[in-house]
Order: sequence, then C-alpha cells, then structure tokens
Amino acid sequence: MNPPVDRPVEPLVDRPVDRPVDRTVLTAVRRAAAVVAAVVAALAAALAVGGPFALVIAAECLAALALVIVLARTPGGARERGAPRAAAAWARIARSRAWPRRRPPAAVVRPADFPSYAKISSDLGWAPISQWHYDHGIRRLFGRLAESALAERHRVDLTRDPERARHLVGDDIWPLIDPSRPPSFDSKAPGPDLPTLTRIVDRLEQL
Repeated sequence: MNPPVDRPVEPLVDRPVDRPVDRTVLTAVRRAAAVVAAVVAALAAALAVGGPFALVIAAECLAALALVIVLARTPGGARERGAPRAAAAWARIARSRAWPRRRPPAAVVRPADFPSYAKISSDLGWAPISQWHYDHGIRRLFGRLAESALAERHRVDLTRDPERARHLVGDDIWPLIDPSRPPSFDSKAPGPDLPTLTRIVDRLEQL
C-alpha cells in the first residue's frame, strides 16, 4: 500500500453572502434624493426670478422649514406648538422682504388745495414790505385772533375794554394789533420784520 500523502489545507476565506436589501434604507435614500432635488430646484427658481437676494431669502425659508420638521420628529417636539407658528410668521416676513408690496404714490399737496393757508402765507411774506401791506393783510388776522383769545380765556371784550386788552397783550404788541388804529396807506414805510411778527404770534399763543 502506498502511504497517505498530506495535502495542503486550503485557508478559510469569507465568501460574500447574498443578503436581502433593507427596503427602509432604500426608502430613506430615495426621500433624501427627492428632498435635495426639490431644494435645488427651489433655489434655482428663486435665483432666476429674484436674483441673489431672493436666493438668500429662499434658503432661509428652507432652513426654517427643516428646523420645524426636525422639531416635530424629535421626542417632545409635538409639544412645541409655538415653533411652527413662529416659523410661519418668520416666513411671511421673509416673503415681504423678498417681494415687497407696492405702495400707492403719496398724494401731492399743493398750496391751491388750502386757500386759507396760502392766503396767510402770502400775507406774512408781504407784511415786512410796507406798512400798507401789513395793515391790509396779516394785521386783520392778528386782530381776530387776539379778540377771540381775550374773549375765551379772559372774558375781555377787545372793543369795549381796550385798556384791559392792552394790559393783557402788552404795550409792545398792542399798537400792532390795535383795532382802533386806522389802517395805513403808506407803501414806503417798512412793515414789521420777521422777528416782530414771530413775537406777535408767540404773544397771542400765550394769552
């Protein structure tokens, strides 16, 4: 008999074993790919429509949406009821920044729309030119204002009690609004200057 021959022992090699593919992993991968594609499409559309600024706003909105989704999936996230509302309010603010509403043009105010104001402004401008311009212009308004203020606040009749009215108005202002003084027709004598007119107005306000 022939003696037994020793054969070399083959090393043990791990052979790949076919395992079933986890469907959960595939579903997660597909969802992630769909989300990435949607995000890229949204950012591209924002860039095409509104430029770089709209791109930034869209990215911020997507980040806020992702934060809300993460909070909803975390333990106890469902109790954070204020988070979705805050994110929605923030999204509205971002949208208003990206696409602001056009406001109607402001109405143009013209002096012709306010004839009384235009008359007073004109009389004040002409008052320093001459005594005639002052007496036949703004002096009449000053007299009516003084008469009204004295009657309402002090119960003084300017025409019946001129001395009392003069004491309340002041000796420096009274000659400029005294109703008993006849109006001047002198167009060469200068009228009250701007500081004097301002002092008259201040005194009438203080009555």
